[in-house]
Amino acid sequence: MAAVAALVALGAVGSGCLWEREDHTFGSFCAAAVGGEEHCVGENLGPGVAWSKAEKDGALPIEVWATWPNNKTLDDIVASSYSLDVWFGHIDEAIEYVRDDARNAESLRATLAGKLESLLDEATDRQRALLAQAPVDAAGNFKAAMIDKASAEEDQLAAALAADKQAMAVVQAIFDQARSDAAPLRSKYAGVAARFAAYRATEAAETAAYAALSEQASRSDIDGLDGVEQAVLAAAREASRAPGELAAEILRSSAALQVFAASFEEAMAPHREFLGTHGAVLPDMTSGALRSLSAMLGYVQGRVARSDATAAALLGGIALRRQALRVLQMDEGAREAIAGARARKASDAFGARARAQVAALSAAPPVSGKLGLPLLAERCGELSALVQLRPLCEAAGSSWREAGCAELRGRFDAAEAELRTGLPRKIAAGLAALRETGMAAAALDAVEARLDAGDVKGAAIAYDAAVRDAEGT
Repeated sequence: MAAVAALVALGAVGSGCLWEREDHTFGSFCAAAVGGEEHCVGENLGPGVAWSKAEKDGALPIEVWATWPNNKTLDDIVASSYSLDVWFGHIDEAIEYVRDDARNAESLRATLAGKLESLLDEATDRQRALLAQAPVDAAGNFKAAMIDKASAEEDQLAAALAADKQAMAVVQAIFDQARSDAAPLRSKYAGVAARFAAYRATEAAETAAYAALSEQASRSDIDGLDGVEQAVLAAAREASRAPGELAAEILRSSAALQVFAASFEEAMAPHREFLGTHGAVLPDMTSGALRSLSAMLGYVQGRVARSDATAAALLGGIALRRQALRVLQMDEGAREAIAGARARKASDAFGARARAQVAALSAAPPVSGKLGLPLLAERCGELSALVQLRPLCEAAGSSWREAGCAELRGRFDAAEAELRTGLPRKIAAGLAALRETGMAAAALDAVEARLDAGDVKGAAIAYDAAVRDAEGT
């Protein structure tokens, strides 16, 4: 029974239930503002409820964290992949709320470096301590548990154990076969992991090689650029060949593990009731390795994509240098003609962009479908982009930009005024209308705080989100 007792301590947790009220069974979400007390709610309510309670106590930042299930000890948590997955899922949910919903960088920094980090450190230290202990005697522990139970229930359990003797022998045979089948898979996984480690160690050298080729290209003449170009292509091919073979090996190993897991699950299916009778659950033999292989594959694919992008950028730069060197070899008249054509092309593009900006700002901002309130985040972005062009159009040598700048100069003052006073007034009016609808004050107060701090863009984004929330869109 070596494989059973490794997970005897792991309890099955049901999923898919909905609670009508707060429930801390599977953990809690907690939040605390600067100088405020801790507010914890059941995980079924979500981190947003804890945030809202903490927000009433004081100023930002607000720290958010997730606790592990209150019916589990720390040893239970770190020894159970399922319990860790539940807790890690809650941690991800807390971080995503601060980053994506609250959108407060200081609160995200406080969340990552505060109570959450302490809980993770505590769990990590305890897991390391448990791993350092002597290996579990799986069969011995299972047998000891049954003997202890027999001592308590005496003859009744003794009779039950006698009846189960044959079933125990069958389960033991299945575990023995699984152990035998898993041995070559463990060896294959170890080989993949070693090859992956060796591949990962070459990333710095690969990056340095691309950097050297870039420097060589920047010093080469037209004749020399052909050789550099071929070297870049060869480097890109080599950078894709080795990881391609490794990725195929990872996929083969992953597929073999999945087949093994399915086969083991099928073999044990008739004996689930027997395992449940003795407080054991079916052990998870493959998910850890499968997650590891998935992470390896993600790194390999990401690195190949980075390599391809680097090679493409280098080849594009070589093409531009070759073109520039050819222009330098032309006579002065030809160079001036090329420069003039490029200036006209750039001027036309800048002018078209300027006209598009003017047209966009001439139109009224869009309004929401139900309340008819203006949506202002996009308008704020357009105004900011226009204002950023003012220094370019006021520079003495605006040259090829002149046609576009002529379209824009009459709009700069109005755009700055709208950013400074017009948009804040519209946001404030929209907030007042939302308060009249009975919308929760916390989200509206957060928008108002951004507005008071001078963060018009952040206030516009948060205001649009509040309008959509009020309309359920």
